[in-house]
Amino acid sequence: MRFWGVRLASIAGGIGLAVLIHWIALSQLSAFGVRLVVLAGLYVTLAVSLNLINGITGQFSIGHAAFYQVGAYAAGLFTVKVFSSQPLTFMLWVPVAMIVGAVVASAAGLLVGLPSLRLRGDYLAIVTLGFGEIIRILSQNLKVVGAASGMAIEPKMLSQSPMVWLCWLLAIGSIALCRNLLQTAHGLSFLAVREDEIASSAMGINVTRTKVAAFVLGSALAGAAGGFYAHYEGFLIPTQFGMEVSFIILTMVVLGGSGSITGSVIAAVALSALPELLRNIKTIPLATVIGLTIGVIAAVSLGRRWSEQLHGPVRDRVLKLSGLTGLCLGGGYLLGLGLRALPALSEATTDGNRIRMVIFAGTLVLLMLVRPQGVLGHREFGLGKWLREPAR
Repeated sequence: MRFWGVRLASIAGGIGLAVLIHWIALSQLSAFGVRLVVLAGLYVTLAVSLNLINGITGQFSIGHAAFYQVGAYAAGLFTVKVFSSQPLTFMLWVPVAMIVGAVVASAAGLLVGLPSLRLRGDYLAIVTLGFGEIIRILSQNLKVVGAASGMAIEPKMLSQSPMVWLCWLLAIGSIALCRNLLQTAHGLSFLAVREDEIASSAMGINVTRTKVAAFVLGSALAGAAGGFYAHYEGFLIPTQFGMEVSFIILTMVVLGGSGSITGSVIAAVALSALPELLRNIKTIPLATVIGLTIGVIAAVSLGRRWSEQLHGPVRDRVLKLSGLTGLCLGGGYLLGLGLRALPALSEATTDGNRIRMVIFAGTLVLLMLVRPQGVLGHREFGLGKWLREPAR
């Protein structure tokens, strides 16, 4: 009885959190802010689903945008062909279309997984990358999905209601699914395959079946996210799912910590918002940019040296390094204020929109220099211990 009580309370909490995010987004944020919240939810689902393949099972897939695209086009085409002749309202229809996108994307994952998941490492990466390019080229040439001109999907979600709650319910469900998987005996087989495939096979684990299962499940979640995206945008073109989308999702997984669900969530929210927030910065004093750059370099240099000498609990080390980073950035900002006294820099400014991707890329490089294993590594946040070591 207690088991079902905990499960029902967890489900109610997840739904409540999704509804709360929806209410805050629509009542407190502008249309641009609502879009950022939706994109964050989609990227959380994509990052967590890829983390199941790359981080938890130890594979190396770099074509995740292909399953995102398959789900989007499948759900969009299903709506175009069927919506006008069925009795469901739009709000009830979108989850059905997302399920269709998930099913078709999981079938695509199975199609790729069965022949290729006996491969590993770079070879698997090449196969998944090639599959992504095949899907993109097909979508550019198939007239049934609009080819290169794109496919309009009516009715469009924004003309009805931006269903932020549904996007985040999918994200929360993806997190819960992966977390609960790792808490069961079935999840141990995924971790065992990640650590050592030969030893796992010797212990009786069907390595190929485990990898295919992870691939199909991750593809299904990406397909569901694609189904939501199709109805949110209302128009699909192949360039929305280019190779760079796969690399961004992969970056989120690596940056957050390959194997850490919490890390994937944090990285997905941060990296989906950072480039868009920088777009709104019109002018930045050049002296401030120089000062902060020097502060960041100092934080990286001192942090790498200091981290080798720090010992003790993970929480204490994180707090000390965070304090050092804040001190260096504060000093860099003050240095920028001082540099503005120089005649050559007093009036010099730069457009934040022009350098936003430079800042984005530089942030990734610096974080990888400081934490090559990712922000959280294999660790997760827990209720009892806010940062706990991974289960072994």
